[in-house]
Amino acid sequence: MSKVKTWSTTAASNNAASPDGWPENMPPSGVNNSAREMMAEIREVWNDKEWFELGSGSGTSDATRASTTSITIAADVTSSYHVGRRVKIYGANTGTIYGKIATSAYSAPNTTVSFTLDSGTIHSSDTTPRVWVGSTYVGPATPVVDEDAMGSDSAVLPPSQQSVKAFVTSGTVTQSNKSIALGSNTVTGTTAQFNTALTDNDFATLAGSETLTNKTLTSPVLNTGISGTALQDDDNFSSASASKVASSESIKAYVDSQVTAQDLDITTDSGNIDIDLDSESLTLTGGTGIDTSATGSTVTHAIDSTVVTKTGTQTLTNKTINASNNTLSNIGNSALSNSSVNFGGVSVSLGASDTTPAFDLSDATSYPTSSLTGTISNAQVASGVDAAKIADGSVSNTEFQYISTLSSNAQTQLTGKLTASNNLSDVAAASTARTNLGLGTIATQASNNVSISGGGITGISNPSNNLDVSNKQYVDNAIAGLRNRTVADCASTANVNISNALEAGDSIDGVTLTEGMRVLLKDQSTATENGLYLAVASSAGAASRDPEHDTLDELSGGMIVVNQGSANNDKIFLCTTDNSGSIGSTNITYTQVTPSNTGTVTSVTLGQSGSEFTIGGTNPITSSGTVTIDVNRIAATKIGADTSVSNTEFGYLANVSSDIQTQIDNKAGAGFAVAMAIAL
Repeated sequence: MSKVKTWSTTAASNNAASPDGWPENMPPSGVNNSAREMMAEIREVWNDKEWFELGSGSGTSDATRASTTSITIAADVTSSYHVGRRVKIYGANTGTIYGKIATSAYSAPNTTVSFTLDSGTIHSSDTTPRVWVGSTYVGPATPVVDEDAMGSDSAVLPPSQQSVKAFVTSGTVTQSNKSIALGSNTVTGTTAQFNTALTDNDFATLAGSETLTNKTLTSPVLNTGISGTALQDDDNFSSASASKVASSESIKAYVDSQVTAQDLDITTDSGNIDIDLDSESLTLTGGTGIDTSATGSTVTHAIDSTVVTKTGTQTLTNKTINASNNTLSNIGNSALSNSSVNFGGVSVSLGASDTTPAFDLSDATSYPTSSLTGTISNAQVASGVDAAKIADGSVSNTEFQYISTLSSNAQTQLTGKLTASNNLSDVAAASTARTNLGLGTIATQASNNVSISGGGITGISNPSNNLDVSNKQYVDNAIAGLRNRTVADCASTANVNISNALEAGDSIDGVTLTEGMRVLLKDQSTATENGLYLAVASSAGAASRDPEHDTLDELSGGMIVVNQGSANNDKIFLCTTDNSGSIGSTNITYTQVTPSNTGTVTSVTLGQSGSEFTIGGTNPITSSGTVTIDVNRIAATKIGADTSVSNTEFGYLANVSSDIQTQIDNKAGAGFAVAMAIAL
């Protein structure tokens, strides 16, 4: 139905077709539709009449979504958006929802308003929803005007409580015949305004210039200079007034004039002085060892700590005492800086004695030899007398150590030793000679072989003749290209994460790994990772290549037999990568060798010997040079020179029990006899 504002005040003009009007001869359904539309429009008008879109007061809607139940407005609007006031909120995704204000708080520059909503929330996509505020009452009987300035000046619409309060507290109101309680109110205005409002001009201001008459000032504080006849500025105080105040300048001038006429004369042993009392001060100082102090009206002179007194205990520094004129007594060794004397390494305290001094001979180098007579015991000789001090000094300390292990007379032992020639043939004991020369023991050897037990022979060069002895390096190089079968516990069926999937407890092709198992990886997405690996302990991390198969030389051409697994059990794989590359940069490839269910034989013939087929390469089986052999059978087209017999035709031979031609001949003879008998 059309909006109320489009309805006519002439009833007959509201005759538009249903549901926008009430035309003549409306069917019952049209009446119902128009009535419902009218009820909806009346309710919409009723809702709209009590809502006011205030925003920040700027005339625009400027609310910003803060949460599902709150907004912010960039102004202090707490007076308009007060707690308990009803609100209507609209957004394209929110729809129209209702509620009331729960909290309203201003923190520059925004007021945050939160709501208690009847239902629904403010959708996150509606960043600037429209917000209307209404009366704090539900469904007021008449519309309410919410204007703080009362601008509409309506004669029929009542203002809201908030707008009345705002108008009264913010405007200028003229009160007539009213009494104002000054104890609870503040009256403001200018002096002129107050004097105009009152009957006389008796108000004095703090900043104005006023003449006070017959006033008493109690405890006044004067912050500026005093002038007038009450101030006396008389330097010699000749007026001697008992009621006027003297200026500070006149007081100072009078006092100075009295003090200037006085001075103090002082006479000393070495000079005289006079002190002008109005401009000078007297200083009393002490001399060396004398301090001065003053307390109250008393000056004290006293000696300081540097002066030696008769009964005091002091330490004298840099002083000389004449022993011939003074007596020094009770001086202990501890009071002397040198309280002992030293002779040849023996220290003796003053006043003490040592009847058996242990002199240090190192300190006696300058003693005359006649003074060094006596006996020196072993205990008195320091350990380790330098060899240069023994005999003529020609034997060194190192050479002296050679005799420490002698068990008997050195010359006797030397004489008893035989002189060894180059071939040791004249040495009496061969085993002793070998031991002395650091040689091992070898058994007596035959003329055509050498047997060594518990040792080895080194220095053998590469062999040149068939019967030459060979070294290990030569043999290793000779067999480096040979490959033997290697048994792997299991083999991969897909890519395996080497960093953590080869740990004990992991499963490869249905086999649960234990530490040390050898695993063949042949299906890595990065082919350079293929090869043989050893499983590591649980949670040990990355596995490493089998150290016996960690180079291309060791992997290339190797046959790997898989021992376990669901898919790879008992299969054999061949490493078809040559050894010209390196681990980590060359792709490593493994090909299944056996068992195989298909294959191609090229340029060979099949021959039968007994119950076995043999393959030879003399004649090709077919003109094309290839023959495909399926499991347990050979295609019919590959049997015999004439390949016109099909597999189906060969199948006719399945139930033949004896020679076909013999059976055919016999059947033919019997049939001929029957035919002849019938004919006869």
